[in-house]
This record gives sequence, C-alpha cells and structure tokens, in this order.
Amino acid sequence: MLRRLGLILALAVVLLLGGFLAFRYFFSPERLNQIGRTVGTTFGFDYGVVEYYSMGRLVARFFNVEKLTTASGTYENQTRPYRFGYGYRDANLNGVLDPEEAALGKVYFEVPVYAEYLYYDAKRDPRKP
Repeated sequence: MLRRLGLILALAVVLLLGGFLAFRYFFSPERLNQIGRTVGTTFGFDYGVVEYYSMGRLVARFFNVEKLTTASGTYENQTRPYRFGYGYRDANLNGVLDPEEAALGKVYFEVPVYAEYLYYDAKRDPRKP
C-alpha cells in the first residue's frame, strides 16, 4: 500500500513538472510573439507605417510595412548599421496611400540605425482616408 502511494506521488510530481515545463515552453513571451508574427504575416496584418525624419522634419513615409529587419552580414556574424523593409512610399506625404502610389508597388527602403524614425501599427488600411 505504501509502495503504491509512493508510485502515485512520484507519477504526479513527474506529470506536474512536465506540464509546467511544457507550459513554459509553449507559452513563453518569445513563443507567443513568434506565433503572433506568424499569424500576422499569414493573414496579412501589414498596416505598419514607417516615418523617417531628418532634423525633426518628416522626409519619407512608407505604408503596409510588415516588419523592419536589422541587416546582418552574409559571411561575418555582425549586424549592419541599418534596418530595411518593404512598403508603399507616400510620395506626397499626405498620410493616405493614393492609387498612383499603390500602382508603383512596394519598394525596398533602408533606414540608418542612428536616424530618427518611427515604426507603428496604423490599425487601419491606408488606402482609406
């Protein structure tokens, strides 16, 4: 009887510890962030906006940016001093993606790390004013 109780208690401890470790792995902040980015990329939640400033003045704006990526070297294991992304360029800086701007398609852009820029989620389609 005592042996059976010890076996049940040991099994309960193993299951509890295993469940805790599985929970920590699958629901860690990093894992939840990764799952959220995967869902956002899959379903097209790409309403990110990048605004690039020079001396406090808005110089360029890009719409529908999924993410900014820090560049890294191909052969060296170091990051490069800029970020890059793809988005629609707001040529007239009116805050709305005009049909002629959308017709040009997404463009590649780079932002120096030391530059003044904002990246934010607009939560709305920039095609609609």
